[in-house]
Amino acid sequence: MPKRPVREIIERDQLVAATPDTTVKDAVARMGEHRCGSIVVIESDAVAGIFTERDLMVRVVGKGLDPNATPLAQVMTKKPDTIDADAPVADAIRAMDEFSYRYLPVLDGGRCIGVISVSYTH
Repeated sequence: MPKRPVREIIERDQLVAATPDTTVKDAVARMGEHRCGSIVVIESDAVAGIFTERDLMVRVVGKGLDPNATPLAQVMTKKPDTIDADAPVADAIRAMDEFSYRYLPVLDGGRCIGVISVSYTH
């Protein structure tokens, strides 16, 4: 598996994305519908950020913010690291281990096509 490209372990039709002005409530609802722990924030066809379960707990609940009124732009992880779809799976595993990422957006030609996670894909 380490020589396989990252693109082979994601499901391209399962990208869960939102815009920076999407509310936390709507983003969490979408994450629940898709049974995933993150949502990629896209702006001008590029990855602007990622919002995860941890962001929800620490940046929203922990700070007493209103999920109905808080936009993702305020609480997302901005400009997250990404990995190219043709990179070896071993590179993704190494990056996730080294930097303690639970989610890593996958890019193909600059466009996000999915996210790999510690539970493989979503």
